[in-house]
Amino acid sequence: MSTKQVSNTETLLDVATRIAISASKTDNRGEPMVDSTTINNLLSFLQSKRNVNELLVYIMRQMGRGEIDKQTGKLLLSNLKDKSTEEGLELLGYVKWIYETLTSKELKVNVNNLSNVKSFKDLVEILSK
Repeated sequence: MSTKQVSNTETLLDVATRIAISASKTDNRGEPMVDSTTINNLLSFLQSKRNVNELLVYIMRQMGRGEIDKQTGKLLLSNLKDKSTEEGLELLGYVKWIYETLTSKELKVNVNNLSNVKSFKDLVEILSK
C-alpha cells in the first residue's frame, strides 16, 4: 500500500468517525439520531445507483423527512460532495462499521461523551481502554 493510499484511508476513517459519532448520538428518547437502517440504506443506495450526486439528493430528502438529523446530514453532504463513487462507498462502509460499534449493546459506548474525539485513532484509544 502506498503512502498516498494509507493517508487517504486514514482521512476517510477520520471523517467516517466524525459522521458515525454524530449519527449515533442519542435523542431525547435515548435512541440514535440516525437509525441503523438509514445508514445501511445510504450504502445500498450508492451501491445500486453508482452516482454520488443522486446520493446527495437522497441525503437531502432524508434530512427533510427527519430520518437524518441536520448535523449528520451536513457532515455527509460536505464530505461526499467531491468523492468518486468508490471513495463514497469506502467512506460509507467505514461509517457503517463505526456506527455499529458505537451503537452496539455489548460495548455500551456513551456516544454523548465522545465530543473530544476528532480522529479514528482517538476513538480507538478510548475503546481500547
